[in-house]
Amino acid sequence: MKMSAVSRKIMTVALLLAVLTGIGASGVFASERLFVDLAGRELKLPENPRRLATFVGPTPEKILMLGAADRLVGKNAYAVSGAWALEVYPKFGEIALFKSPMDPNVEELVGLAPDIIYYWSMNEQIERLESAGLTVVVAQLTANNPSTVDEFIAFQKREVDVIADSIGSEAKEKAKAWNGYFDEKVRMVRERTAKLTEGDRKKVYFSCSDDGLECFSKNSYPQFIVELAGGNFVAKDTNEEVNTMVSLEQIINWDPDLIIMGRTDSTDGVVKDERWSEIAAVKNGNVLLPPDGVMFWDYSSECVLLMQFLAKTMYPELFTDLDTAAETKAYYKKFYNYELSDENARNILSHLPPAK
Repeated sequence: MKMSAVSRKIMTVALLLAVLTGIGASGVFASERLFVDLAGRELKLPENPRRLATFVGPTPEKILMLGAADRLVGKNAYAVSGAWALEVYPKFGEIALFKSPMDPNVEELVGLAPDIIYYWSMNEQIERLESAGLTVVVAQLTANNPSTVDEFIAFQKREVDVIADSIGSEAKEKAKAWNGYFDEKVRMVRERTAKLTEGDRKKVYFSCSDDGLECFSKNSYPQFIVELAGGNFVAKDTNEEVNTMVSLEQIINWDPDLIIMGRTDSTDGVVKDERWSEIAAVKNGNVLLPPDGVMFWDYSSECVLLMQFLAKTMYPELFTDLDTAAETKAYYKKFYNYELSDENARNILSHLPPAK
């Protein structure tokens, strides 16, 4: 039965009133609690939010890891849309897509009636959403990123804790488990690489484009993941966190030992371009795609697996007992409740799609 224009207006008003008054999807008034988001903003959240919407790319994967993916009603168009995300949690394909993350459609959001919207620390957009009665939690910062490895370690756990705290007690238990696993693996890797001299540390360039000339750079998550793995992140003195354009001359001058080509599915833009041929990583066959996964490993909770993969790749003699395929299988079972086959664990590490 088609809904009349009047009926649609009534429904829109009803949904808006539900958001404004704190009535959940069940029509029951939800109790509220004070909450502090990643940007330090204090706000009130429902005690048990049931409808979650996110514009921040890595957040859906973290919500899956925290056991609350069934509450997602909207997501960023590029987030968790790859083969592995849909393999591990097929319902990701059914969740509404937000096509303009930087210019959120308020009417669309009101229609979805989310209890929480996860967004970046962008004041203008947050004000627009909040003026429509929507509740916004900052789940990723656009400035003031960590500037040291130790700050990054604390910040990674804080990111997970903020999302878990916004969801509730069960998610907080899962966050505690992830934080414990993260600390354990960081401690293991740092202990083994601690005695490396500066000259021993492999120089790593981490690109994020098909041609290799756009890269992750200063204070990016990949910088700290590489440094935790014992590497020397060559782009650490550039000015921007991500999507920094660098010249080939600069990369030749850095002469990295290892090139990781993120956010692409082919190394051809580097290995088939003669201009790169004298760079150590290219000459020695050390141009790699990062492992694939539910979300890009560079900015998701799977970064802890990326750290281990890079450590094993750079210093196999220090990690002879580290089986990255077995570690990936255990991680997917523990945090996604998904059983990876041996073949599919290897496919993830090789940036290949799921075996059918």
